[in-house]
Amino acid sequence: MLNTLQCAISVACLNIVLFVRAKQIRVKGKILKLGNCVETVAVLQDKIKNGTSLQVMPKLYYSPTSPPCRSVLLLAKIINVQFDLKTINIFDHEHLKPAFVALNPQHCIPTLCDKNLVLWESRAILTYLVSAYAKDDTLYPKDVRIRALIDQRLHFDLGTLSHRMVEYFYPTIKLGAPLDETKRAKLEEALRWLDSFMKGRTWQATDHFTLADLALCVTVSQIEAFGWNLNAYTKIKPWLKLCKEYLEPHGYDEINEHGSEVLANYFMSRLKH
Repeated sequence: MLNTLQCAISVACLNIVLFVRAKQIRVKGKILKLGNCVETVAVLQDKIKNGTSLQVMPKLYYSPTSPPCRSVLLLAKIINVQFDLKTINIFDHEHLKPAFVALNPQHCIPTLCDKNLVLWESRAILTYLVSAYAKDDTLYPKDVRIRALIDQRLHFDLGTLSHRMVEYFYPTIKLGAPLDETKRAKLEEALRWLDSFMKGRTWQATDHFTLADLALCVTVSQIEAFGWNLNAYTKIKPWLKLCKEYLEPHGYDEINEHGSEVLANYFMSRLKH
């Protein structure tokens, strides 16, 4: 493969593009496409010159302020996966550009591109990355009962807790709308449920940190950053502290703390208007 690319690049100008699909190479346009991941010929020239591997790393379309995106970034740190990161600015409607919509018709982030797989919805990405790249199953155990609990918590996060967080806070973020007390009560209910789930437990699904803890930690820490007082939740608060301690060596401050603060500050600025 390397010799083929070297020969192709040596006789081509930067306007030549190589499309690599499976094990076939075709000359067609201006960019090299490996599966669904894109690299310019200039990038390939640099890799060949520097002796860098031509294996394409997974590409992640994301926003640093998005809680679901941050959960994927944290997992990547834990299992030592490197991404080719592509920032998508939702407020500038970059997710609606034709090229991105062609990749992901639902035009949401995070979106993962790994070889010929295009995957969106952060919790699906989390389970895929562990299955594909983690050295063991600690974060997503194969034990069917433990995995069932993890899946239940992930679905609860997506369909209830995170959903109600978005319904309560995001109209203010997007539109400057006043907060709705009915929606606040729904979020309060979801937090009480989560607190009750943890009766007799230190972690969400088993005796150690798993994907369930990761996804819910990012959601709850964002709610906390928005100014929500967690003191009433006797199980959530100590659990969240443990999660932060576990994630601290894996870029928690840089990835999650910073991102949640940026989003919370923007929320506060919109709330004042």
